[in-house]
Order: sequence, then structure tokens, then C-alpha cells
Amino acid sequence: MKKSKEFEEKFWEMVEEAKNIMIAGHLNPDDDSIASILSVYWLVNERYPEKEIRMVCEGEKTDEWEYFENFDKVEFVEKIEKSVDLLIVVDGSNFDRFSDKPEEFKKLASKTICIDHHKNKIGDFDLFRVSPIFSSTAEGVYRLLVNESYKMPKRLAEIFLLGILGDTGNFAYINRETSGVLEVTQNLISKAGLSVQELQSKYQQYSKRILELVGEMISNTKYFDGVGGLPPFQVGFLSREFFNKEKFSDGEISTASHLYTTHYLKLIKGYNWGFTITPRENEECGLSFRSLPGVVNVRKIAEKFNGGGHDLASGGGVPVVDPEKALEIILETLRG
Repeated sequence: MKKSKEFEEKFWEMVEEAKNIMIAGHLNPDDDSIASILSVYWLVNERYPEKEIRMVCEGEKTDEWEYFENFDKVEFVEKIEKSVDLLIVVDGSNFDRFSDKPEEFKKLASKTICIDHHKNKIGDFDLFRVSPIFSSTAEGVYRLLVNESYKMPKRLAEIFLLGILGDTGNFAYINRETSGVLEVTQNLISKAGLSVQELQSKYQQYSKRILELVGEMISNTKYFDGVGGLPPFQVGFLSREFFNKEKFSDGEISTASHLYTTHYLKLIKGYNWGFTITPRENEECGLSFRSLPGVVNVRKIAEKFNGGGHDLASGGGVPVVDPEKALEIILETLRG
């Protein structure tokens, strides 16, 4: 509790001193990344409306979260370049999580703050709070920056729930360590008068193109056993040819990969972990790993492919154009 209070005091002290502030989300942002950006923006802008505050992500713009308040202010850019007094990064604890040019990105700010919940190596920040007891970074922002006396606006409560529901898989990933999120969720729902189902119906709808992508991943699913002494696993992938044919965006690919890993990965009897391989517009392949508890720590595997995340859900990448070639590299690495 003392650490949280000290962080809060120092956080607002650094915000007070800064004239211009940038809040950055990680590459290929997910629900928790977006929720964390939006919630920090809301709280800082509410207290200091006169300050220049930007929300920025490197990557292609998407309308996936357009329902949420202030999402229209999030800038999706090819490269973050403008210098600021204060940089606040959320949902990642290393600069390479936020930019393809991490060393240049790091130099953009006089001071830096990090809020995260992943068990990854922590970069060189002036102030940071990284705790695995947070189910999501959105929960971390709530616990660190929202006082008990704060009158929670409904639209802000929706943002916090976006991140919590996204990173807990609708509470499926909660364990003893992160169970405190249930109390936070109860507070958000009761104080703001929210319905989870009603909220999700406003942003969890997908185009037919997404369904085509998921169908292609299902048809391309492969199963492996006896690789490097690891338990049997499954892999779903998209071919570069299919990707180029319909000119899918990285945002569409990420959404389809999320749906596949949520609904089709780990559910095949005897195959309790696995990953997806998806082509990206930058001619690399993205990886998304998932595992059931007690099977494989996929974070350690993802770290071998320039990634990281949670023990049961992580991401990474392979710098090759062809997903099938990426699969060969991954299998070779797993065999050791």
C-alpha cells in the first residue's frame, strides 16, 4: 500500500512539472493497452486540462475501439518522433515494446513513467510500477491513480472494464495472485451502473472479413508432438498469399488471431498449448502464444522471439516474410 501511495504522489508531481505529455501504447495494441492509454489520459486531462497531452501508438489506425470515450484522439503513426517533457508508457515495461526504434523512442522525453503488469525485464524509467498482482494494466492504473472518494464517470468505468475483461479473458485467466480484480470489477459495475454484456455488445462485433481470416486459420491448423520434449501443441497460421490477396490490415489480422486463440486454441483434447503465426504489413510474422495452466510457460518461449507477456498468454515475432518459413524457424528453436 505504501509503495502505491509513493508512486501516486511522484506520478502527479512529475505530471505537474511537465508542460507537454505523451501517453504511449505498445505496438499492435490490444484491449488492455488501449484502455490503459485512455484511462491515464482521462485522469491526467481531468486534473490538468491546460496541458498538452497526446496519446500515441506506432502502427496502423483501427476503428476497433471507436465506441470508447476519447479514442478518436489516439494518434496511430508510422514513427513516434515529437519530443516531450514527460513520456508515460503503459502495458509494457521495455522501450522495444513501443517502437521499432526503441533507442530513438527513449530519447524523446526528458522524464519517463511506466505502468505495467507483465513479468518482463524492466527498462530504464524515472518512475515505474510493474506488478504481476494486477490482472491488467488497466487495473493497475485504477489502483494507482483512482482514490476511493473519486466519483467514477460511467464512460471511464467502461474504459477500465475494457482492459480488465480483455486481459483476463472475461475472467478466465484469473488466479489466486490476481483475484483482487474481482473487487475492482464489482466497484466499477456497482458505482457506474454497468452491465458487462451490454458493454461488450457495443464493441465486440466483427466484420465478415474477420470471419474469413479465422476460417483460414482453422483450415491451416497443424498439430505437433515430440518437439523438444514439449507437450503436444497446435499451430494456426495464415499464408502470405492469402494475406496479400485480400489486403488485410494488421488490425484485422490481430483481431482474427485473438478470436482464434480464444476460441480454438487449447480446446483440442491432448493439445493444451500452441500459437498462431500471422503475416504483417512490415513483412514480418507475428506470433501469439497461449497455454493452459501448468502446461507450458509461453512467456519464456515468446522471449526467444523478441517478445514477452504473460506466463499463459504472450506474443512475439519472427523477421521473415513467409509464415511457413517462420514455423520452420520456431520448430528448430523449440528443438534446441
